[in-house]
Amino acid sequence: MDWSEEKKIKEKAIQYIKDTYNKDFKVSDVSKDRFTGQTYTVRGNVKDQKNTQVSVIMEPNEIRDTYVETLWTEELTPKITSLVKKDFDVRRIENIGFSDGTKKDKYTGKIPSVFEVLKNGVDPEYKLNVTLRVYEQNGQYEQGIKNFLKELKRLNFNQVGVTIFVADDELKSAPKEAEASQYTLYRYNIHFEDIQNIDIDHHDLNQYKTVIKE
Repeated sequence: MDWSEEKKIKEKAIQYIKDTYNKDFKVSDVSKDRFTGQTYTVRGNVKDQKNTQVSVIMEPNEIRDTYVETLWTEELTPKITSLVKKDFDVRRIENIGFSDGTKKDKYTGKIPSVFEVLKNGVDPEYKLNVTLRVYEQNGQYEQGIKNFLKELKRLNFNQVGVTIFVADDELKSAPKEAEASQYTLYRYNIHFEDIQNIDIDHHDLNQYKTVIKE
């Protein structure tokens, strides 16, 4: 990609953000897909109150960006974190993300709060993904999973994916050099197309459970 091509793509991304969100965009990096030679990713910061890091993806017949999912993930993270800490003896939160994948967002201009959008019914394409590492807590983790899922349902999410690695309580007192993976007992890969349709108290979570260590 030569200088003039990069300049053109950069200017196009800046104009796109201006037209879509009425905000300035400071570009930090432009890359071109080596396989297709037709898709560009432009990284930079939207000049809002948080100087939000955003990628603009330019394909031959569509331009999309990560602004809305970044804003909403950042807004959701403290709330989801507090729920995790309430419901589990948590080792680590590995990931919290709220995204509609590669679909182009319909939101433009001033982006509403994610909690307002959830209250009124979010686009069902949007999916909450959470990955956690928790302690077994003498078996109490199972109720913790149900409580956590009920909280997500109350927040009015639809698509939900929750991955939970459950570790033996002995890991807490294990020597520092111990391999944490040696203490992992179970993995849960929970996915709901629409959690609003699930009766969580009577839903069998064992179908999502993989026993890693007996």
